[in-house]
Amino acid sequence: MLRALGMLELKSIAKGFSAADTMVKTAEVELVIAKPICPGKFIVLIQGGIAAVTASLERGRREYGDFLVDSFLLGNPHDHVFSALKGEYRFQEVEAMGVVETWSVPSALVAADQGAKAAQSDVVKVGLARELGGKAYVLFTGEVAAVQASVEAAVKDSRVKEKLIDTSLIPNPDQKLWESILG
Repeated sequence: MLRALGMLELKSIAKGFSAADTMVKTAEVELVIAKPICPGKFIVLIQGGIAAVTASLERGRREYGDFLVDSFLLGNPHDHVFSALKGEYRFQEVEAMGVVETWSVPSALVAADQGAKAAQSDVVKVGLARELGGKAYVLFTGEVAAVQASVEAAVKDSRVKEKLIDTSLIPNPDQKLWESILG
């Protein structure tokens, strides 16, 4: 079964609720997230078959385009993206941590997908603009070379590049940092 993820990020909370309703009524999709985020924006994340997600996204973009901040469609996202969205962080001793910081939630999820597909690193967390001033981020872990390859692949995608704030690569992150991140 093909699975797809699609997201709209809107600059109106009221229109966000309306868009979520419109999108789930357009095609057979599952509503994963529909909630306000900082600073007064709203995200709608759906999943389902590629045709259904595409149809729902197209309608949402068409009807709420004046309020659109960003959007994306991922045709077959990496499993780590789903795990990170569910908060299923797989912590283990790691050699490195990579961070990709963006101005929008959709671009961070694209970064997570592109980075996970590029190398043998793990996506352990995706920060979705809650208490982040509208920014978003993704954390990769693994061997130094794999994490570096994931970060580089993530920022090459044009959907990420245009919303990119910064990246970092941290060799041998301290246990106290992990406790703070995952706690």
